[in-house]
Amino acid sequence: MKKITLFAVALLLGQGITLAQTKVAEKDVKVSYVKDFQRQVKDPTNVEWYQIDENTFKVTYRDFEKSRQAMVFSNKGMEVHYIIEDKYYPVSITNYVQENHPKYSVTDMWVRKARNKMTYQARISKTSGILWWKKEKDAKILNFEVDGKFISVAE
Repeated sequence: MKKITLFAVALLLGQGITLAQTKVAEKDVKVSYVKDFQRQVKDPTNVEWYQIDENTFKVTYRDFEKSRQAMVFSNKGMEVHYIIEDKYYPVSITNYVQENHPKYSVTDMWVRKARNKMTYQARISKTSGILWWKKEKDAKILNFEVDGKFISVAE
């Protein structure tokens, strides 16, 4: 019984560490961020707010075309993430990950627009487990130019 309890606690702690963002209610988000989001996005659906740190919030939503998008608000400004479906991942980026990070796979990818500059960001991680129980570990965000050229690992 002790082993099962210890395993359950370890699993919960491991999941908490990998989730660097906490889902929050809109009322708990800075009013200026909410107003800015509402001003820029008309009729969003599936809106969910997440707190990344004390002054950084991310909102995910579907726009009028039902595309998944996200915005990140912080003291440094705002950035928009256009989330890409896996079937549309650029081949140059997936090839780069396979060649340079062979034990990793791309879990998410988006076009990042910040300060009028567009780049790709790919979230990669190692996964282990069986069937429906998969555990993600060692996740990283990689930055790429729009032509697919690797820039850096995000910090």
